[in-house]
Amino acid sequence: MRWQAKAHAFAVLSKIPLGESLHYALQRYVTRRLPRPEKQVRSIHAFAQKLLTTYCEYSSKPPQESTFYEFGAGRDLIIPLAFSAHFAKRFITVDIERLAKLDLIRSNAEIISKASGADRPQINSWDDLDRIWNIEYRAPADARATGLPSNSIDCAVSVETLEHIPSADIAAILRELRRILRSDGLALMQIDYGDHFKKFDPSISSFNFLTYSEEEWTPFQSRFQYVNRLRHSEYLQLFKQAGFRILSDRPDCRSPEPAIMERLAPHFRQFSERDLFTLGSLIVATPADCNER
Repeated sequence: MRWQAKAHAFAVLSKIPLGESLHYALQRYVTRRLPRPEKQVRSIHAFAQKLLTTYCEYSSKPPQESTFYEFGAGRDLIIPLAFSAHFAKRFITVDIERLAKLDLIRSNAEIISKASGADRPQINSWDDLDRIWNIEYRAPADARATGLPSNSIDCAVSVETLEHIPSADIAAILRELRRILRSDGLALMQIDYGDHFKKFDPSISSFNFLTYSEEEWTPFQSRFQYVNRLRHSEYLQLFKQAGFRILSDRPDCRSPEPAIMERLAPHFRQFSERDLFTLGSLIVATPADCNER
């Protein structure tokens, strides 16, 4: 199958010297996924606007007076750029590796400027990103121990990042978010619960990976395509255990697939069909008072 071949290719890249540089070169010059097409950038910009709308719905503090924080910055910083274009006061974005590329950021900034009507000078340096766009990029940085002051962040944002992090590390990240968020701060976390190989191989189900045991799935995992396969209920539990109160969760529930249910791996048989076939969710949470935990 095509997805299996891609998984094995990722596994090889993960083990060889300069694998990260080669991976980037393949994205840039072979698959040409980077820089992103303008249509995709505008789509992510539109989603960022929805996140800001959600923030305004639950927060009494306007974006112009708010400090935002993101982990899992990626290569081209579309979410921070979009927030900044819509007048976020400050945006701190971190990543475990220094993956961001200034030319990709510059390209996206130009698209977002046009889409939002923000008239800002071209980004020619990392100092410009901070000085003009109020975006601070920190990498390499550990989201489990940010070094940021307690109660210093108004909103923590994550878009399709948590699914790529092991459960124990998610727990540590959420505890750190609980520490750095203000008492009335918000966590806005968009999570993709589907099989990410579906995007490469349309012949498989979005829930294909639920048919594999942990032992069977391990060979398909790599640093370039690790997916934890956690279900919606498990994420909600992780948030609550870290000291958050769930204000809203917006699960994208799909119809059960008989072919997947027939081959369901034993580990996943404990979950309801609704939990198994939830494709993603936007979780909105706030630090809980001690008596709410």
